[in-house]
Amino acid sequence: MAMAQVMSGMPDVWRRVLAEHEPDERGRCLACRNEQGVSAEWPCLTREIAEQAKRIHDGELPAPRQGGRHAAN
Repeated sequence: MAMAQVMSGMPDVWRRVLAEHEPDERGRCLACRNEQGVSAEWPCLTREIAEQAKRIHDGELPAPRQGGRHAAN
């Protein structure tokens, strides 16, 4: 969820990701293609992170607490 938290403050980014990472006719991500043309199943991880970012931005998910297990005490 950390990446979604960062992305939630960049609405132009998560909106673009949501627009680009759509399913194709076979249920694969249009944006996540490797050099051989093989793509990830949709929804891809990038799409899921952008959806979480949108939900945090819209107040539907709480923003994670700052700090965590690596924070200085």
